[in-house]
Amino acid sequence: MAELVFWVLSSDASNAVLETLLTEFRARTGIRVQLECIQWEAAWDEMVKIAIYRKGPDVSEIGSTWMGDLVGMHGIRPFTGLDLRALGSPQDFIPSLWKSAGLSGSGDIWGIPWMVDARLLFYRRDLLARADIDEAEAFVSFAALEETLSRLQQAGPELPWVIPTRRSWITLHNLAVWVWGYGGDFVSSDGKGLLFNTPEARAGFRDYFGLGRFMPPQAHHLAIIEADDCFSHGQAAVTLSGAWLWDNPHLTPELRANIGVTPPPGVPYVGGSHLVIWEHSRNVRDALKLIRFLTEARAMQRYAPEAGKLPARLSALSAASVPFHASLNSLVRGLVDSRSFHSVPLWGMIEDRLATTLRDIWSDVLESPETDSVAIIDRHLQALTRSLELAIRG
Repeated sequence: MAELVFWVLSSDASNAVLETLLTEFRARTGIRVQLECIQWEAAWDEMVKIAIYRKGPDVSEIGSTWMGDLVGMHGIRPFTGLDLRALGSPQDFIPSLWKSAGLSGSGDIWGIPWMVDARLLFYRRDLLARADIDEAEAFVSFAALEETLSRLQQAGPELPWVIPTRRSWITLHNLAVWVWGYGGDFVSSDGKGLLFNTPEARAGFRDYFGLGRFMPPQAHHLAIIEADDCFSHGQAAVTLSGAWLWDNPHLTPELRANIGVTPPPGVPYVGGSHLVIWEHSRNVRDALKLIRFLTEARAMQRYAPEAGKLPARLSALSAASVPFHASLNSLVRGLVDSRSFHSVPLWGMIEDRLATTLRDIWSDVLESPETDSVAIIDRHLQALTRSLELAIRG
């Protein structure tokens, strides 16, 4: 019997829903799949080893922003036109995530979108009502969001706003909503120009980090899980997170009933994961069958809630695959209008350096609230620009 090795990005050692799906796949095709769960934090280093040594799984789930680097290392196999026709219409996938499946300027597709990580605003309906805030207008623009947080601050919730501020790629994903919303970007579409220090991008930085004034000291220096827990324990009124927040074990039924979810203002960030076939695989035909099976709308609908994500196919978005209280039409519009980072060579390095710089900006802004935050941001961005320009030219 044929066998594939499949790596999935998961913090759990076991994955019951995916195991069930793979059992169905085996019954349908006769192909056995050996599933291995790899934690996100360790996955990138492992992927680099696979690309270098040409040894490892046949199929992997990879972060969407890793595509350019893995293609540059000649580690993964492009999909042919015949492969893609068997997978269904590209128009059924969230456009920004499908775009990130290929390199900018290239006609090749190297991964098939699977799970979606979208930035979503979670808010307490009861606290908005107590502050006499119309939730339909509360988050329609950056100015409206700031006004909402200001009124909540006056109304007395312990934490009007909470987001992670320690080193994390999530901070970059959050910030992108503001940078793109002000017409800025991080790199040019060909990856040769750094754009995060332009006036448009700095305007996004300024407003995003300016929201730190709505986080009192006990909310400073939080990791992702800690920020989510603050909201899930009922301490915070508004947060920016991912679909996984809905599965937080601290959310009580009473609290869930009072939570609203909406796309953020600006240009929503959408990342997530792709399924790829490694260049060294000798089971390409079976690997294509597995990817075709896992990217069917039915399979995506079943697995996405387990993964704390949304499905990458528009036809798979339904009340069943969106467990939280949100307008499905509003959510779909936000996903269709969303953006992903450019798939360019060296983006992995740029993303890594940005994550460290954003942590340092948060540290300085929160520790020295009396200091001009614009000056803090400019100082860090100038230093980052100098170091990255040397790396890119080198």
